[in-house]
Amino acid sequence: MKKAIISGFLAVIAAVTLPTAAFAHVVVTPKETSPAQRLVFNVSVPNEKTAAVTNLKVLIPDEVTSVTPTSKDGWTITTTKNADSEVTSITWTGTIPAGERQDFSFSAQAPATPTEIAWKAYQTYADGSVVHWDQAPTGDHESDDAGPYSITKIVSNISDTKNSEQDSSEIWGAYVIAGLALVVSVGAFVRKK
Repeated sequence: MKKAIISGFLAVIAAVTLPTAAFAHVVVTPKETSPAQRLVFNVSVPNEKTAAVTNLKVLIPDEVTSVTPTSKDGWTITTTKNADSEVTSITWTGTIPAGERQDFSFSAQAPATPTEIAWKAYQTYADGSVVHWDQAPTGDHESDDAGPYSITKIVSNISDTKNSEQDSSEIWGAYVIAGLALVVSVGAFVRKK
């Protein structure tokens, strides 16, 4: 009986944590915002390799304006600008040790009309390798050196949209794993009796 309860408990923990671990990429949030809103965007950067991350570059789409990066201790920030003096990319240079993550941020004004912002990012490691987070999130394009970019949806009414913080695929994946964990636990309990 004890073993069945413990195995069920461990399976539920795995169900909750595995979907998050499977999607540990460079992610820009929020996932949704209102048109023309001025806000702070957060860039979450995990180091999933053995070499340190030394550089992060985020491309700023044309429709995003008034960009101001947030200073970060231990990191140097450089920007590139277009002819209108609008920021087109932000590069942070510093160190994220293996197995750790850091958050970066910048303020900006969202586009004035409903659309989707594609956040393409490039993560450089101390060994010279670069992971390109510039692939369309649909389909299976992920490899060791490329993965999907983040999207922020600009929507007229945020309350009408579903689950702004997680993709439905992540939620359903968690349900499937939790269901399998329940079946395994019940099976172990019945077999024990």
